[in-house]
Amino acid sequence: MDIKLCSGSTMLKISTNGGYVTSLSDEFGDILFPKQTLTTTDGAEKTRGGLHVCLPNFGPGGASGLGQHGYGRTSEWAIKSQSETSVELVLAGVGEYMSMESYLTYKVLERGFTAQLRLKNGGDLPLKVAPAFHPYWCLDGKAPEVNGVYHDDLAKFSEAQFISGDTVRLKLASRDLVLKSDELNQWAQWTDQLGDYLCIEPSQSGFSFDEDISRADILGAGEELKYSFTVTW
Repeated sequence: MDIKLCSGSTMLKISTNGGYVTSLSDEFGDILFPKQTLTTTDGAEKTRGGLHVCLPNFGPGGASGLGQHGYGRTSEWAIKSQSETSVELVLAGVGEYMSMESYLTYKVLERGFTAQLRLKNGGDLPLKVAPAFHPYWCLDGKAPEVNGVYHDDLAKFSEAQFISGDTVRLKLASRDLVLKSDELNQWAQWTDQLGDYLCIEPSQSGFSFDEDISRADILGAGEELKYSFTVTW
């Protein structure tokens, strides 16, 4: 199901399939590179664009056996509540995470949006979680600035490069974005240059499921954790 949220001229479109933000725009054009299928030089098709949650892991699943970026982006979410400017989606867990319920809330602002992930462990055993949000920022043919650093050679981001902090400032062709997350403060900078985008992705602990699972958060039995991401311009 497709959902449209509006505040002023800012429009956020969401699909319950994967809990994806498929587009984000205002009167000046796209802020997120719209979700679409792109083709690599060897003919492989790749889904790129928009924004999705990485749940419960960011990057490779490592010994967990989970796929790249987990199961959140490949699952059908249900609508729990909805208004003109916000929607809350819910998803039951799978496999080892069967006891975990995930709640994903998107809210559009007049000049921005917020995304919040809330995880609730209804089981008897602790779970390790290291989520992220994966946005594709639209470049509009102009090299971006990240925290004041101009990047005209995006090839260096073919392998993710991480920066730390609760705030990242991203200067795009027609607007300056402020990206903020207190809980997701390890930011991956990445692009495969299939399209005109740069991903700057707030994560809990980078690729911890693959590199060092001890960096992941522990979601105790009967407990819940919240992760918020705010973008303003």
